[in-house]
Amino acid sequence: MTEVLRKMDCSVEFLPLERLVGNLKESRTTGLAADAIVAVVHPDGVQRDPGNYTLVNDVAKTVRELRNLDSMFAMKDGRKWSGLPVILILSGIFSGDGIRESIDATVLDQSEDYVRNLEEIRGVVSQYRQRLLDELDNLGLLVSYEHGRYRVGPALTPRDRDVEGEFYYGPADAREGIRGKYFTLDRDNFGIQYEIELFETLINKPDVRELDLQKFFEEHPHFLIATRLMQALPHVSLVDQEGKLLVPDFVLKPIVAAQRDSNWEILDLKHPQAKLLAGPSNHVRFSQDVMKAINQVKDYKDHFEDPRNAGAIAQVLGHALKHPKLGVLIGRMPESGDVEALEVAQSRETEVRIVTYDEILETQKKLVR
Repeated sequence: MTEVLRKMDCSVEFLPLERLVGNLKESRTTGLAADAIVAVVHPDGVQRDPGNYTLVNDVAKTVRELRNLDSMFAMKDGRKWSGLPVILILSGIFSGDGIRESIDATVLDQSEDYVRNLEEIRGVVSQYRQRLLDELDNLGLLVSYEHGRYRVGPALTPRDRDVEGEFYYGPADAREGIRGKYFTLDRDNFGIQYEIELFETLINKPDVRELDLQKFFEEHPHFLIATRLMQALPHVSLVDQEGKLLVPDFVLKPIVAAQRDSNWEILDLKHPQAKLLAGPSNHVRFSQDVMKAINQVKDYKDHFEDPRNAGAIAQVLGHALKHPKLGVLIGRMPESGDVEALEVAQSRETEVRIVTYDEILETQKKLVR
């Protein structure tokens, strides 16, 4: 189901049931965040024996542990794990067995293609976000609806940081600059379309600055992380043994399985109007602008692979990252006839992923469609 949901543009990651609560308790360090926890129980999960409810009982036990979590176990935005919606998707063999009454969760019957389940999950998440917004409003935070987006802030003063509700725990809210900054908590289709138009206008400007693009992505990190559960860390300062400073535009940090280097990515932003390809039709290659950007992110690669930098990297990122993926966001998608040439050029450069601004734009447009 995980891959199915990703293809439908949902940010989703898999966590083993036995490690779920432990991972939630560590979220202040890892940055783990979510809008719902979904457990799927099907015949294979009970060894094809409808009378064996061991897995269902394990889920029920985990849900009880979740509901009893102390308020201090919260996400970095202050949302309490104990208040998060839990959705249990059951195979039809479990119908009428009393599970719905015995577990503090929303229980859904499994759909063959998951589409109906996805719509039901979205409904549960929507209700949760609305209840959260109502609670934040009651706690004295400023909640507004503008351009299809629900915004919260500027929120707390040192005196009232200890506010708490069913879903929110003020002392756990560790967002930077919360006392003077608004955060988008939810978007409807109008809100998504509004942000798409902002982004499209920005990348169509011939004189747009990389600073403007950096600011946009810092305020709208979901444009970069798409369907993966990640944190977009802007302008992380890296200093090597000689004192040389490297500052990638973004470090994309996974919030699940962060110990695996391949789940991380270093991403640099370049101009949307940069030329992607150069050379005659029979020998098309990346342009000088692209090659310059590739060489720059390869400098980051050298920094991470140098064992002398491991300690400083671990202190900054919480993980001694050695082999992250490398990416450059640059240029616009070429005409259809040149897409194959772009693929050929990319196949020759396997160390650095080239992403165009049109691909970022298309991902957001799919959410509206």
